[in-house]
Amino acid sequence: MKPSVSRIQARHWGLVAIAGLVAWGSGTFGAGGTILGGFAAWGSLVSTAGIFHAAMIRHRPRLAISILSAKLLALLGLTWFAFTARRQPDPIGFVLGVSCLPLAAVWEALRVRESE
Repeated sequence: MKPSVSRIQARHWGLVAIAGLVAWGSGTFGAGGTILGGFAAWGSLVSTAGIFHAAMIRHRPRLAISILSAKLLALLGLTWFAFTARRQPDPIGFVLGVSCLPLAAVWEALRVRESE
C-alpha cells in the first residue's frame, strides 16, 4: 500500500473533531482554537501538496512559487489575526488542533509500514 494524502486528511479531520468535542465537553480549553489549529495545519498540508505537484510533477516552478507565496501570506494573516483579534483563540486548543496533523501522518506511515 502507498501513502495517501487523502487518508492523512481524513484521519486529521477525525482527530480534530475528537479533540474539538473533548475541548467542548471538558471546558478546559477552547474548541474554537482547536478547530482553527486544525484548519491551519490542513491549509499547510494542502498548499505543500500543491507546491510539490506543481514543481515536481507538472514542472511549473512559477506556479509552485505562487502557491508558496500564498501560503506565506495566509500564515502571516492567521498570525496577525491571532494577535490582534478582540477574542483571541485559545493557544492550547490551537496547538492541539495543529498537532492532529503530525499524528495523522504518523498513523498513515505506520499503516503503510505494516502492509509491507
